[in-house]
Amino acid sequence: MVPFAAGSSTDMVGREVARILTDDLHQSFIVENRPGAQATIGSAQVARAAADGYTLLLGSNTSIAAAPFLIKDVPYKPLKDFVPVARVGSVPFVLIVRPDLPVKTAAELIAYARQQPGKLTWGYANSANQAAAAGMTKAAGLDTTAVPYTGVPQLVVDMLGGRLDFAIIDVTNAAPQIKAGKLRALAVTPAQEISALPGVPPLGATLPGFELVGWYGLYAPAGTPQAVVDRLSVALLKGLGDSTVKQHFAQAGLETYPASAKDLASFGQAETVKWERLAHDAGITPQ
Repeated sequence: MVPFAAGSSTDMVGREVARILTDDLHQSFIVENRPGAQATIGSAQVARAAADGYTLLLGSNTSIAAAPFLIKDVPYKPLKDFVPVARVGSVPFVLIVRPDLPVKTAAELIAYARQQPGKLTWGYANSANQAAAAGMTKAAGLDTTAVPYTGVPQLVVDMLGGRLDFAIIDVTNAAPQIKAGKLRALAVTPAQEISALPGVPPLGATLPGFELVGWYGLYAPAGTPQAVVDRLSVALLKGLGDSTVKQHFAQAGLETYPASAKDLASFGQAETVKWERLAHDAGITPQ
């Protein structure tokens, strides 16, 4: 289960995970996309599924760590209703604007937005999009309007059509449009430049201390037998070490970020604390 739209970076990771497991276990793994409500719709379906290893969730910082601080009455408990299988990958984000917006740097965007209070719009389709852009606009003291989307590809379409001014989205969806000159990249969210977008400075150079990276992990419903979890974990971690898989991730602007089920469990707890702080600092209240 991929709780985001087809064509998103999460979808790409989910399909790579399905391919790895299919090849290693000689069983067919089928990807189902169930987007909406900050990834909670598809995630809730997995939480309610039989704990037999046949229904798995491609979880992320959105569905596992951030959802309780963004959505009222989340229909599952992320740290209780799922059992970690393995951490999979990570993704940087990039601040983009429509190409006809008269700004070329993050500082220029901030100055332009200040000159037009209440006029500029920004979009989000997941927790990272929302927390990053809300955090940026709050730190810069901007008066802007947030527009929610069910998927990043739809957000990109609206920006290409001039109906949205800026956003902070994953590099996977943004890079092709940036390289084609259809969108303009102003900054990236890691603490340093990234190889997928050379020359694009970190947003922290304009807003000191700003840093954000998304992540993905595979989860099963709570109660799934340990032997099943172990078998899935071994197969997935083995596949993530393959050079071809690493190349597939890199081509999409992603990185493999493998970790065991035990390490993913402690990582998820730490990320939950982090995302609670991010949501608070960005002034986000559950909706």
